[in-house]
Amino acid sequence: MSVTTTKPESSVIDEFLATSEQEFFDSLVRDQGSFNPFSDAGWQTIERRFVEFIAPQSGDRLLDIGCGTGESRKLYIDHVDTYTGIDLSAASIEFARQRFPNSNWQTANACELPFADGSFDVVAFSSVLHHIDDYLPALEEARRVLTPGGRVFAFDPNVLHPAMALFRKPESPFYLSAGVSPNERPLLPRDLYDRFQAAGLEDIRQRAQSSIPYRHVAPRLINSALSLYNFADRLWEACGLGRWLGTFVITAASRPQHSSERA
Repeated sequence: MSVTTTKPESSVIDEFLATSEQEFFDSLVRDQGSFNPFSDAGWQTIERRFVEFIAPQSGDRLLDIGCGTGESRKLYIDHVDTYTGIDLSAASIEFARQRFPNSNWQTANACELPFADGSFDVVAFSSVLHHIDDYLPALEEARRVLTPGGRVFAFDPNVLHPAMALFRKPESPFYLSAGVSPNERPLLPRDLYDRFQAAGLEDIRQRAQSSIPYRHVAPRLINSALSLYNFADRLWEACGLGRWLGTFVITAASRPQHSSERA
């Protein structure tokens, strides 16, 4: 007698969402090549926050989740001993592998990491949590593959920033879908904080950040005014509003030193 099993509806939905994200970025890379939204100054701002929040140490092994075509590698490579980049998009990983053959690259799902417990000292989510409908399992996986005391770093679009709320929040009447992947949406800082905590991470630190200039955005009408937007965003940071209402939310935390704190 054969027994037919079916996956829970939530698992089927998660797989569908992951597949749609993968197909979107595979197509993007095939059409455009490297995915690089930020100017050099933008990447440098995020790198400074990484160093400030994580305090990387000699010998650190870092896992970069959502590495895309390898652009985020520049945030971390000068501060760690070994770098491993993973992404759902096989096309992105192949592009990254050709550019940086001396780094480690692998196609993988953030919610099902193919690594043993305690494999890394730092896990970075490079603007990827906002692509995952329920990202708590991804944070739990990050905790699992970290050594005790290991650190997590993430940056994601902030729904409290006016431009993100108006143009990138799907519920907004001014939402612009051009250049946006199927499951992408900006996140609320408090939700990020709560899920980091629910994943068993501690010493959670968070701030919003503006002055991360873009190289290009979609659609073209918005892109034509990008220099004005970047200037306004620098002023937003300079006057102090970026600390709370910045374009991105930066969140960092640690795995507890003692495993008894969470099984």
